[in-house]
Amino acid sequence: MNTVTRLYMRADEWAKGLSRVRYAALLGMSAGIGVLAVGLLLSDEFPLVQALTMGIVMFSLECAFGAFQTTEE
Repeated sequence: MNTVTRLYMRADEWAKGLSRVRYAALLGMSAGIGVLAVGLLLSDEFPLVQALTMGIVMFSLECAFGAFQTTEE
């Protein structure tokens, strides 16, 4: 469990160091991949369209508002 926690903390620190656009791209890609994986597992009708839509929406919202990234250094 300690290894998982350390890995999470390293990934979190790395993500916090990204620029706003790169962080938004990471967020959009991870959301899109997650939606695609779940859609394929559940054999939904249009998982690729849903995944692309979710990725674009998450990227756009993060670029516009930056709700998930703090400005603290």
